[in-house]
Amino acid sequence: MAKAYFISDLHIGAETGEAEERKQKRFLEFLSDIEKSVTDLYIVGDLFDFWFEYRQVIPKKYFVFLHRFKQLTDKGVKIYYLAGNHDFALGTFFDSQLGIKTFLNTYEFTLAEKRFFLYHGDGVAKNDGGYRLLKKILRSGWNQKIFRWIHPDVGIRLALSVSGSSRKYTNQKNGERDESDYKEFAQLKFNDGFDYVIMGHRHNPLTYETPNGLYINLGDWIVNYSFAVFDGQSLQLKFFK
Repeated sequence: MAKAYFISDLHIGAETGEAEERKQKRFLEFLSDIEKSVTDLYIVGDLFDFWFEYRQVIPKKYFVFLHRFKQLTDKGVKIYYLAGNHDFALGTFFDSQLGIKTFLNTYEFTLAEKRFFLYHGDGVAKNDGGYRLLKKILRSGWNQKIFRWIHPDVGIRLALSVSGSSRKYTNQKNGERDESDYKEFAQLKFNDGFDYVIMGHRHNPLTYETPNGLYINLGDWIVNYSFAVFDGQSLQLKFFK
């Protein structure tokens, strides 16, 4: 029987000192805890606070997690990785070297006769018009090609600085805690026949159930350490202790 786990918004590398060390240690504990039961692991964006894949270079600070994912896929665990607004520059590395399926926007699938719709959630809020324009600019293949010309030691440091400013802006928006646009978005997907809608980005774990579907926001692994699990019969939001 399938047992699928869903996580998002770890922002690995975003913090420094004990806070970052605690988060990373807890996530590795989580992976060890679910290793015997997990069949599918879905990462719904912002796993890293910044990811950019050069042709010959990947950020070395994430090695321990990349190695851990490879151990899981070698054991037959299926891992799926959706791009977020901090780790959108996914190249071929995850697919070709780690066996992780990557998706730049949304992912739709059926599991145990239930239809799932996954999306990081950036740009769903109606007052995020400025970000939607910025998203097109940042994801432009031409602009990413220009960025690739910058030496990685400089480019990654610059991008992390910008990523920090972006995270503060997002946290400010999320602090308003207006979930109406996300619930409306989920309802449209329920009308299309989806049973479950799962998103992240908000750093606000919640469940919203209607007669024809369930929406879960996965929260984050900075404050809440929240995730969702589907056991083949029901989908639940949980917190890792």
